[in-house]
Amino acid sequence: MPLEVRKSFCSICSRGCGVDLYIENETLVKLEPSPGGNLCVKGYANKDYLNRKDRIKSPMRRVGPRGSGEFEEISWEAAYKEIAARLLETKKIFGADSVAFYTGFSKWYRPIFHRFVHSFGTLNYGTESSSCHQSYRMASELNGGALTRTDMANSDLFIGWAYNPFHNGNFDGIPIFDFKEKGGKVLIVDPRLTPAGKLADILLRPFPGTDGALALYFGNYLIENNLADLDYIEKYVYGFDEYKNYAARFTLTETSRITGIDPRLLLDAARLIGDSPRFSIAVSGAAIPHHVNGMQNCRAILALSAISGNFDREGGNIPVEYSDEKPNRPKVLWDEFIDETRPLSSDGSGYQNSVAWRAQNKEFNPESRVLAKPKIGSERFPLWSEIVDEFQAMDLARNILEETPYPIRAMFCLGLNRRMFINNEKLMKSLERLVFFADVDIFWTDAAKYADIVLPACASFERSELQENGPFIQYLKPALKPMYQSKSDVDIICELADYMDLDDPVLRKGYDYSVKYVLRGVGTAFDDIQNVWKKIPGKPPYIPGASIRAGLRTPTGKYELYSKTIEKFKSAGLEPLPVYADSLGDAEGAAEGYPMILTAGGRIPTEFHSRFQNVKTTKFLRPDPAADINPRDALRLGIKQGDDVSVSTPVGAIYVKPT
Repeated sequence: MPLEVRKSFCSICSRGCGVDLYIENETLVKLEPSPGGNLCVKGYANKDYLNRKDRIKSPMRRVGPRGSGEFEEISWEAAYKEIAARLLETKKIFGADSVAFYTGFSKWYRPIFHRFVHSFGTLNYGTESSSCHQSYRMASELNGGALTRTDMANSDLFIGWAYNPFHNGNFDGIPIFDFKEKGGKVLIVDPRLTPAGKLADILLRPFPGTDGALALYFGNYLIENNLADLDYIEKYVYGFDEYKNYAARFTLTETSRITGIDPRLLLDAARLIGDSPRFSIAVSGAAIPHHVNGMQNCRAILALSAISGNFDREGGNIPVEYSDEKPNRPKVLWDEFIDETRPLSSDGSGYQNSVAWRAQNKEFNPESRVLAKPKIGSERFPLWSEIVDEFQAMDLARNILEETPYPIRAMFCLGLNRRMFINNEKLMKSLERLVFFADVDIFWTDAAKYADIVLPACASFERSELQENGPFIQYLKPALKPMYQSKSDVDIICELADYMDLDDPVLRKGYDYSVKYVLRGVGTAFDDIQNVWKKIPGKPPYIPGASIRAGLRTPTGKYELYSKTIEKFKSAGLEPLPVYADSLGDAEGAAEGYPMILTAGGRIPTEFHSRFQNVKTTKFLRPDPAADINPRDALRLGIKQGDDVSVSTPVGAIYVKPT
């Protein structure tokens, strides 16, 4: 057969870059970026990624001890029947809430999986976002009722807080280049020196986790120097006086001590902000939340847009849930799709207060919803439980081991990666306590080896997906046949729903039907978006200011520097103001034995999470696990390039090479 070019996309990270696949005899020969696009190192490694030697090739049943890797091949029918029987048996004996459902990084199938969990009868749906992005979303919704986007094109100043799109995706279509060419000023805040830092007019490198103190200093500077927009604050901001009094303690001297930044550079940065009437802020949804005080640090950073009058203003931060064609977009309809089957929570959490709740679908009668127990983590994290329609996954292992507030007996997971969990040895011990555990994945991970049943999933080239890009959508079909016996995650979910006889006629009809169901009333037909981007009809372009004038989705209808939602949990030790706390916490007592600060998880060009294990293509720059260390520290410690170095913390140690 002649060489054929087929369209697909890369799903290694969440950017979803277009890819042209060169296929010969149904085999991938090579790949290139789609015309007008670009691929990073990770994207070019897709061929090797697809052919990793540790791909799961067929459904497998464990026959040896957990973690031994001893499995036997079984049919899809046998796997489905066993999973269905074990989950339904657990539900019958212990209740639906005794089963936990979890998904790893991949996000495209989450609405389908989330609905599956609710149809099963529990709120115990969790994701890896428990350790990162949901914290940022919580901060955004507590402050202003919605996530925001930067209106960089109309800004005088762009503030990038842990902003590193170059290593998160690729160099294609990054607006900061155009912004700089037009004369815009750039302030970058990041302990690490990244490509974004090299574009900065001012680069601030605070100690990791001290971002909240830095943001409060900037707020204090604006207030003290009469640069806060008091008219805007009077109309649209709640809790300003309390914020002002608290922020006053973050003086230049004190903030320099906390952050480690030279006071002269701090003052230069504050003046740059003060001299910029219109500024927008981009905050990392991963790096900033990766601290004990991450959510409050995010709130403190985002608050700068409110006290300067730049929230919901041209050139500032625009609340996205209110704007553009969002009301008719699939993201919103996916929320409705999930909410139709949401069980009632016995304490009201995750149901009555959900911003996403919409009761428009008559097919599912609200009176028939089951009464579920509070989600995992609700007792320890009541604010999370109030806002987020997921259980707090970082509390999962403790819940299983301690069996409080109620026991978890079984788990069904899509892509459980132990490395996404704090103290992941504790997670692995908890898996040993389960009476049943099934896992879906592309590769044989450590967690998969602990499962009773393992199911093989497809890679992105091998499956369909409804994709969104602003107001445009397309339904991209598979470019390759699934390798081995693998199936798409959504097909696995829908087929399992049928085997389990769940009371969900939409889900049981499959992914294509679910997509058609979601698109009803949108004004775009399913058949018209097959491998073609189509613009969804919607409202006229959003006019900045419309949301804040109409009233925000907060208890007061205003931008809340003092959160009325958090105020309800003051007795649990939570603070309504965006207070600062030292993120080192208990580690302070170990400062003598551990004199350096470890920053883990920073993006590098050739890796994404742990997806490139056993992929040689991406290892040419960093063939070994490595740690970036300041040359002065390396000289002081006698460390040379190529040495084996032990990096130790109170939790454990790893061996790496210095760079």
